[in-house]
Amino acid sequence: MTYVLGLGGPYHHDGSACLIDGTGQILAFTEEERFSRRKHNRDSRSCGAAAAYCLSVAGIDLRDVSSIAVAWNPWHPQPSAEITDPGLLRELLPPRFFGEFTPASALIVDHHRAHAASAFFASGMDRATVIVADGHGDGRSTSIHNGDRDRGLTEVWSAGPSQSLGWMYESVAAHLGLGDWSSAGKLMGLASYGSPSMDAAFLEDGIHKPYQIDVARLGLKPPDAEASADDILRFYFDLQHALSDHYTGMGVSRLTALRHYDPHSGEFVRAHEFDPAQLNLAASAQHWLERALTALVRFAISTTGVADVCYAGGVALNCAANGTLRRQALPGSLFVQPVASDAGCALGAAYEAVLLQGGQVSAAAMRTTAFGAEFTPGSVRRTLDATGTRYAEPPEGVARRVAALIASGQTVGWMQGRAEAGPRALGHRSILGDPRVSATRDFINRDVKKRELWRPLAPSILDREAAETVQDAHRSDFMIEAFLASDRAKAGLPAVVHVDGTMRPQFVSSAVDPCFGELLEAVRDEIGIGAVLNTSFNGEDEPIVNTPIQALSMFHTSPLEALAIGPFLITKN
Repeated sequence: MTYVLGLGGPYHHDGSACLIDGTGQILAFTEEERFSRRKHNRDSRSCGAAAAYCLSVAGIDLRDVSSIAVAWNPWHPQPSAEITDPGLLRELLPPRFFGEFTPASALIVDHHRAHAASAFFASGMDRATVIVADGHGDGRSTSIHNGDRDRGLTEVWSAGPSQSLGWMYESVAAHLGLGDWSSAGKLMGLASYGSPSMDAAFLEDGIHKPYQIDVARLGLKPPDAEASADDILRFYFDLQHALSDHYTGMGVSRLTALRHYDPHSGEFVRAHEFDPAQLNLAASAQHWLERALTALVRFAISTTGVADVCYAGGVALNCAANGTLRRQALPGSLFVQPVASDAGCALGAAYEAVLLQGGQVSAAAMRTTAFGAEFTPGSVRRTLDATGTRYAEPPEGVARRVAALIASGQTVGWMQGRAEAGPRALGHRSILGDPRVSATRDFINRDVKKRELWRPLAPSILDREAAETVQDAHRSDFMIEAFLASDRAKAGLPAVVHVDGTMRPQFVSSAVDPCFGELLEAVRDEIGIGAVLNTSFNGEDEPIVNTPIQALSMFHTSPLEALAIGPFLITKN
């Protein structure tokens, strides 16, 4: 059998690995952070643990892989086809994971092309307009591609770092004290509490282009096409400072992310509240992004002549914008790669390597991201016994017992099957609760995850109940798009409906995920609707749990009331 190993995110963050066979079937796909336990695997290019896990699934050695593909050109802007530098290869794939073996070379796949491939070849579409929008990668921030199952991808338009919608959005998150590039999701949630009343003088409608960020208005000169990585990094910092100064000039004061110790709660809490101007800036930033993306999608479709759209890149994780795009800009279908961040580039790089070897990627649509670590009941039992954990194996099945706990108001850690890739917990490494009670959301935000109360949480819902819970129901496997909630959902599921009347559901098919589907069926028997509040099984600024030991640690150091691992149930009483 032919094996191809893709590596994603080696820009000192979001390292990942994906192993596929010669037809493009995903055998394993996971992120380095799940093993290093550093969120986004910051400050490291290593994909070693993730790659070693992927190889172990297939029972092969790194020497058995026919091609290694990396979604990054370390010598940009110089064109490069492969990495042969032994030091860099050892940095990407530390030899200690592979019996001290270092491969001789790795294929270079352009960063935006890897993003585009990850979306198009996972979509199941034969032809599509493929859009990538992120912070920056290999000299580009936005790109449009024509996707054809037989001919592959052809880039038809791109924009450089000065036109980065990701960097623009990030600048507002930083100005409001929410954090760096990894905090864009917080800004998306906060935006619903303000009014989009502020204009961005620097963001214009483009002429012969979808949009224009006029950096000259900010006193900056865009980097040229031959700019080095260091030059682009300097421009990034200059842009962030210039945009922050611009927001201050608009009357919005800058906040820091500093926290102080609250002796009453014994916790470190955020040291500020948001004033109306700051909330309005958050709402305006979401509006600016959606306006630019709407123009981008319409421009892309008119350029390619294909109405169906595939979409990837870090900006594609903005669920609210994705919902707006579907409702306002799309005449055809939309597929958003659920691992849209740089971690997803491992999949795209692997797809491209298969094509370069003369292979053909199968046309099956991606329906799950559960390609990570899995533990047998026997191995889980050994861990529980070794740690002295007292547990039960409910005779009626763990799903039915957990459903009863959720219906009674308890919050449960749920670890089943293979771990998901990407930022969303989709019923394999989840914290679950009753969606009918807003206090459930507040308990998880405040006490379990120790984060802001305004952060929205999402539901997982049986797919046959989609039409009763959202307007304009369609398949949604990945919590990647905001829907307008139905009146029934607003009244009956307040814990998972955001203040703006939207929610970002996962509609669960029992055929795709029998275990999670069984739980939702049991919940339906208990509360009358097959829906749960579902958020990722991790604490604030921590990666999602990957192993039984990590799940036990999170359970015992948090106020979670029960934990289900495989067929076993652990409670605190």
